[in-house]
Amino acid sequence: MCDRLVELYLEGGLPVAGGGEAGALLDSYWLGRAERLPEAARRDLYARVVGPGFEHLLGRLAAALAAHDPARGDHDVTWAAQELRSNVDAHVDEPARDAVALLHAQLGDALAILSEREVLAAYGARDPWQLVDHLSRLELGGTRDVGRHQTLAATGTVILGWLAEPAQVSEEVVDAARSWLVAHAESAG
Repeated sequence: MCDRLVELYLEGGLPVAGGGEAGALLDSYWLGRAERLPEAARRDLYARVVGPGFEHLLGRLAAALAAHDPARGDHDVTWAAQELRSNVDAHVDEPARDAVALLHAQLGDALAILSEREVLAAYGARDPWQLVDHLSRLELGGTRDVGRHQTLAATGTVILGWLAEPAQVSEEVVDAARSWLVAHAESAG
């Protein structure tokens, strides 16, 4: 989405002031394009790292976390966590680890643009997620369920954060797992 906003800006199709904050962010994003992973490389990396079995195993972990009962023990959670951890370890190599800093910076730059007041106003959006929804309709030929994807991303982040630093299963992790399962079921249905 951010790449498309930059294209529109460069073509004069995004009504933002060239000398303002939005213009500066868009110019900087354009000028830094050689330092970012191109879309094809990002897609290949994501497909490899969260490729075969990842979503299924994340769903299995979410189900175990959602059903977590401290009185019964953590066997199901421990087993599902180890299965997902093993899958991720098998697919994360040195180039993938090296890409983390690039992707983090790229995401930060994109979110800064998508959150910029003048860019939001150009589309009548109140937040970056509504902007992405508008752009999906206008630029990709249809709506995407941005809210569902946002829920999957936010709750998946909580689950994966717990997976990276396992501790006692908190109510936050259980709630995230339940929300992830609901959002995931909506995508399948």
